[in-house]
Amino acid sequence: MLIKVIAIALFFTLFCSAVAFMVGSLLSPETAIFTGLIFFVISLLVSAATYKLSAGIILRRYKAKPSEDEKLNNMVEGLALDANMPVPKIYILPFDMPNSFAAGHEKNAAICVTEGLLAMNKGEIEGVVSHGLWHIRNGDTMVQDFVSVMAHMLYCTIVLIPLAVLIVKISLNPVREYTADYYGSSFSKKPKDLASALRKMSEAARQKPLKGSPAFESIWVIDPFKREGINLWFSSDPPTARRAKRLDDMVHEGMPEPPVVTEV
Repeated sequence: MLIKVIAIALFFTLFCSAVAFMVGSLLSPETAIFTGLIFFVISLLVSAATYKLSAGIILRRYKAKPSEDEKLNNMVEGLALDANMPVPKIYILPFDMPNSFAAGHEKNAAICVTEGLLAMNKGEIEGVVSHGLWHIRNGDTMVQDFVSVMAHMLYCTIVLIPLAVLIVKISLNPVREYTADYYGSSFSKKPKDLASALRKMSEAARQKPLKGSPAFESIWVIDPFKREGINLWFSSDPPTARRAKRLDDMVHEGMPEPPVVTEV
């Protein structure tokens, strides 16, 4: 996963340098190379800072507060221990919509759940949390955090929205969500509950979508934004109905073997 982050950072850096060089050639051919080098260095620094700070940026953006819910904390701790991984920090997000996301690297990771998710039943919460734990354990959050913050910065410039969409599309394969659903369910042993949670979260997002930058769509278990217009460009998740159907099939086919940690 670290290699993918480096590749994305190099792509962004080379793109910015090339644009700066071309613009510099038109305005002042004598300084075009110098301009390109300056932007090369700046882009590298931006990429490094984004990689280092992306998880913290995301937590602050969504006003994450450390969980004081003892039942939730014990649940996450138990699932993490069953998954043979470090227990992540646990945060509550101040949103009525049921949803969740994971952030950070495995040794310094976070599981964030909305207040709305806590209204679901225990099995459904366990299923959603287990999905996030797999993303952490597999190193997915390392890429998702970096890509979402990078894409958001480009999205805010307006003119670079196509570049933001391109980075999301080439970096985030929808298959990662099927994988997190499948293997995450080996932690909770409750694929049917996760399927139920996905359907409820999708319906809640449809009725009352979250407002904000669609560049952060990839971090959430279910896309919380309005699925129309430019927001669709950033979509990196497979259809919810298909994800839920696969989980329902697992009930009949049997649980997967405990997953092996992917080297990152």
